[in-house]
Amino acid sequence: MVKEETKEKLKKWLNNKNNLYLLGILILAFAIRLYYFILTKDQTLWWDEAEYMASAKALAFHFPWEISPQRTMLFPFLASLVYRLGLGELSIKFILVLMPSVLVVFTTYLFVKEIYNEKIALITSFITAVCWIHIFYTERVMNDELGFLFGLLAFFFFWKGYVSGKNNKLVYLSAFFIALSFLIRPTGIYYAIIIALFLFVTEQFRFLKKKQLWIMIPVFLLTLSPYLIWSQAYHGNAFAFTSAYTGPNTSIQGYGWWMLQFVYDYPELIFFIFFLAGLLTLIPLALSIDKLAKGEKNYQNDLLMLISILFILIFSIFMLRAGENRWLMIMSLGIFVLSAKGILLFMGFINKNLGKTIAVVLLVLILVLGAYFQLKHNDILIKEKLESYAPVKNAGLWIKENSNSTDKVFSRSWPQTAYYSDRETFTFDMLYTTEKNESDFTSLLLKNKPKYMVLSIFEPHSPWLIGWPQKYSYAVTPVKVYQGVISGTPQPFLVIYEMNYSELEKPRVIIK
Repeated sequence: MVKEETKEKLKKWLNNKNNLYLLGILILAFAIRLYYFILTKDQTLWWDEAEYMASAKALAFHFPWEISPQRTMLFPFLASLVYRLGLGELSIKFILVLMPSVLVVFTTYLFVKEIYNEKIALITSFITAVCWIHIFYTERVMNDELGFLFGLLAFFFFWKGYVSGKNNKLVYLSAFFIALSFLIRPTGIYYAIIIALFLFVTEQFRFLKKKQLWIMIPVFLLTLSPYLIWSQAYHGNAFAFTSAYTGPNTSIQGYGWWMLQFVYDYPELIFFIFFLAGLLTLIPLALSIDKLAKGEKNYQNDLLMLISILFILIFSIFMLRAGENRWLMIMSLGIFVLSAKGILLFMGFINKNLGKTIAVVLLVLILVLGAYFQLKHNDILIKEKLESYAPVKNAGLWIKENSNSTDKVFSRSWPQTAYYSDRETFTFDMLYTTEKNESDFTSLLLKNKPKYMVLSIFEPHSPWLIGWPQKYSYAVTPVKVYQGVISGTPQPFLVIYEMNYSELEKPRVIIK
C-alpha cells in the first residue's frame, strides 16, 4: 500500500512540468560540477585550501601543524571526520564542496519560489547552476559554497517562519544556520545583519518586541559554543578569530570602487543585460518604501534582495576595500533574481507583441547564450589553472619521500609544503624591510634546523632571501630543481636546498 502511494506521489510530481525543469537543472548542475571534479582531481591545492586541509589533518591525526587562530573551524572539522572514515582529499572535495554546490542550486529554487514564484525560482536556479564563480570554487577545496548553502537556508527559514508567518519556530532554525555559516566563515554574520536591516526597514523598532527574534540570539550562541570552548582551550582565546577582522583596511588608499566589477562578473554579459532590465522591477519598491515601514507586505521580497546586494557592496567597498569575487557571493542571489525578473519582463513584452512561441524560443536562446558565456569563462579559467603551483606539490611529495617524519622544512609556501610533505614546516614573515632580516633569518634556521629550505617564484620573496643560498653556498646544496618556461625560456620555478649546519655554524667573514 505504501509503495503504491509512493508511486502515485512520484507520478504526480513528474507530471508537473516545473518539477521536470527543476530536475533537469539539478542534473545539469551536477553533471557540470562532476566533469570538472574529474578534470581537476590532481590539481595542486592553493594556500587557503592547503591551510584548511592541514588543519583537518591536525584534527584527525598527529600532524605537525599549528591551526591558525584566524580561522573558524567547522569546515576543517567536517573534513577531519571524512579523514577519520579512511577517505581522502577527493572524498572531502566531493562531500563538502561539490554536493553543497548542487544543494545551493536546489535551495536557491526553494527560497526564491517561497518569496516569489516558480518561474523566477527556476530561472534563478538555472543561472546559479551555470555561474562560473560558483563552479570554479566548487573545483577547489574551499568553504565558500558550504557557507553560502547555510546562509541560503537561514534566509529560507527566516522568511518561511517569520515573514510568511507559517511557523514562528522556524526562525530558530534560521539562527542555527546563520551560526553554521559563521562557523564556516565569520562573514556568515552578514546574513544576520541583512535580516536585521530588513526588519528595521519593515518594522522600525517594533521587531524588538518579538520574542522569537530574541530567542534567535541564544540559539546562535549555543551553536557557536563548542567552537568557542575549543578556541579557548587551543588558542587561549575564545574569540581568537577576531584577529583577522580589525575594521577598515586603512593600508589601502581610497575605497574599493573597483569591486563594483563583481556585479558584472557574477551574471556575465547576457544575464547582466537582463539584470539591468530587472532593476526596472524595483521601481514599485522605491515608490512604496514608506508603506513598507508601516507593515505593507508587497515588495518585501524585492527589499530583501536589494539589501543583500547593497549591504555586501557597501561593506566591501568602504570597509574591506579589497577582496575576491567569492567574498561577495551572498549578493549573487539578488543579482540572479533580478536577472530572472528582467528576463521575464522581456518575455512578457515579446509574448504580448509577437506571441508565445517566439517568446519561448527567445527564452531558450537567452538561457543557452547566458550559459555559454558562463561555462566558456569557467572552462578557460579552470584549464588555465590546472597546473598552477604544481612544483610546490611535487616538492612537498619529494620531501616526504626523502626525509624522516621528525625533519623540518622551511618554505614560503607554508601550508602547501606542510600538507604535501607531512613534515613540520615553518616560514619567516620579516622578508621585506632591512638587511637585519638576513641575520634574523639565519638565526631562525639555526634555531629550528630544517633539513630542507624551499624557495620558489610562487610566493613573495625579498631579494636578499633569493640571494641567500648563493651567499651561504658553503652551507646549502640544491638537491632538486623544478623548471618552468617564461617567455619561451626555461627558468627555475622552485629549488629545494639541503642544509649543512656544521658549515653554517662556523664563524666566517662574509664578503658583501
